[in-house]
Amino acid sequence: MEAFGFFQDRKVTCWEGTRFEVRAENYEEAVSLVQSWQGEDVVCFEDNEQIIITDGETLYETSEHLSIEENGGKPTIEIFADNGEDIINNSIVKSCSLEFTQNFG
Repeated sequence: MEAFGFFQDRKVTCWEGTRFEVRAENYEEAVSLVQSWQGEDVVCFEDNEQIIITDGETLYETSEHLSIEENGGKPTIEIFADNGEDIINNSIVKSCSLEFTQNFG
């Protein structure tokens, strides 16, 4: 029997953590500046003078599978052959656990 290689891409959502410094006259001024961003990403404001990103990390423990509905109806799982050939995606699959149970359970 021959073995054939495949790989799966799965779209997930997770949090990233970003440490940064704000140069200001005092803490209250720094807080006011951060609040003026109205929740926008610090990356949009980094200038390496007043706003300086010092570290960043992907918080893998917060990773969650993204559903097709949450992805605007587009697939969130894609299977490829090792040569890159597109084999299938989950845009046609209703429920992996239901189908598994029906076929193998």
